[in-house]
Amino acid sequence: MLPDWLDPDTLQWAILVAIAVLLYLMYVVARTIRRALTRFLLFILLAGVGLSLWIQRADLQDCVDTCSCSLYGQDVEIPADERLERCGSDA
Repeated sequence: MLPDWLDPDTLQWAILVAIAVLLYLMYVVARTIRRALTRFLLFILLAGVGLSLWIQRADLQDCVDTCSCSLYGQDVEIPADERLERCGSDA
């Protein structure tokens, strides 16, 4: 389980930052790597990681409503105030 301070909202922002870093890395790869095959493979790898992060971010947006959140299989704790409002008092 992830630490309590990593709630779904914090993780969504962290994922956006990670995607921005991946976009910057794609720019660096495009400017510095000269071999076409290596550049292509690194682009595919970085794009795949970015897409995976974007999908996880979308799942985090929906999971608060279902009261069951996870990021790559790791449980994410929903803050108590949101849990009480959305999941009822039994959660």
